[in-house]
Amino acid sequence: MYKIKFLIIFLVLLSLTLFSCSDNPVNNNNPPGVQTDFKYPFKTGSFWYYNTRNFVTNIRPDSLNVYFSSDTISGNGAADFSRDSVINNDTLKLLRNSNSSAGHSQTTLEYYKQTDSGLIRIAFYSDGTNFGPFRPSLKNLKFSIHGRSFPSLKELVNYYDDEIELRDSTPLIFDNPPVRTIKYPIIKNSEWNLITYAGISDTTRITKQYIDYENVTVNAGTFYCIKIRRRWYYNSPTADPNLVFYDYFSKEGMIKRDFLIKDILISNSQGQPIGFIDVKEEDHLNFYFLP
Repeated sequence: MYKIKFLIIFLVLLSLTLFSCSDNPVNNNNPPGVQTDFKYPFKTGSFWYYNTRNFVTNIRPDSLNVYFSSDTISGNGAADFSRDSVINNDTLKLLRNSNSSAGHSQTTLEYYKQTDSGLIRIAFYSDGTNFGPFRPSLKNLKFSIHGRSFPSLKELVNYYDDEIELRDSTPLIFDNPPVRTIKYPIIKNSEWNLITYAGISDTTRITKQYIDYENVTVNAGTFYCIKIRRRWYYNSPTADPNLVFYDYFSKEGMIKRDFLIKDILISNSQGQPIGFIDVKEEDHLNFYFLP
């Protein structure tokens, strides 16, 4: 009799468990046991050391090869949350980012705060912009894309490489409105507005979109990352297809960046078009420290 009662109780508990599970289906979008609700590391003393590679590719016609070296321009950089600062009664963290390549060094200083809705940039100093080829031998050429011309590849890449326009400056510049560089929670396929530049005759809107989770292997190891695509919209509901930009970040911070600018028009010193190139930038994490 005791065994029969025990069996009945067991069956009832088992049926309740199965019913409860049926009301809470398993999320099959992510591997079991993998954290997907991470936020960007935001402790003072967090440090990331990375390398960057810039190179010209898809040169056409072949005669343009006389202007471009086949060597890749490599550099190194370091980013760290160096200290807390109180600005306008708000406690912010200073993110210092310094990098150098081909004898060209640059530094950016940005102030962030982290909220439940995202990693927000509030203000910045800058004495330069991040990354980009530095090839003085190209000074007599002009590089054009989407109606904009640049005297060097460095300036062209820098223009698109920064999430927010960074100008050479000494005073502290406040973002108005503040810029949500990372959005929480992470929801695949969600897209949010990063920043909008409204000019007299045109409007440039930059957005970010969560694509999917990926395992990314770099020198620092293998990390489970969310892949983010950045898109540029120029007076159009359709994103510019010539700008292909992906960031990968995990609970350990930024891991990898891939940036391709396609179909850059090359003109000679007389303004005559002489061909097209693509420019690629790759940034990989070498090592990091999180306190």
